[in-house]
Amino acid sequence: MAKFEYTGGEAFEQKLAEMDRTMIKGIVMAGADACVKEMQNLIGAYHHVRTGEMQKAVAPAKYHEDLGTGWVEVYPQGTDSRGVDNAMKAFVINHGIGKRPNRSRPRKKADRNRTGDKFITSNKDRMQRGVFTAMQAESDKLISKLND
Repeated sequence: MAKFEYTGGEAFEQKLAEMDRTMIKGIVMAGADACVKEMQNLIGAYHHVRTGEMQKAVAPAKYHEDLGTGWVEVYPQGTDSRGVDNAMKAFVINHGIGKRPNRSRPRKKADRNRTGDKFITSNKDRMQRGVFTAMQAESDKLISKLND
């Protein structure tokens, strides 16, 4: 019978054990900040700005924890000056308001509003790359502090 021993990972395991909940929250919130900036840029790039209230309202929601993991959702918070929910506005702009328009007739301006322009969902990969980069940088910074 073969026996296998590995001793090199004990030091790294100890370092990871030192990463407490505040460090995990810091990494997640760094990614959330990057996501906020990217979503605000997308709202501006797709010209979804009339008053700028929805764009300014993009923020992370409440931080959640579960068994050593953490997550936070980022979306437009609150309501605008007319009382319209900013998250609902972003959802409708992204997904549209109804079923797909009839393709047998020419597209009208009203038909464009029905399907949405997918400004959030079509840029998911770009947003994920930005979030991952920010989280990796924060993680590297925290691990280098542990090594000092």
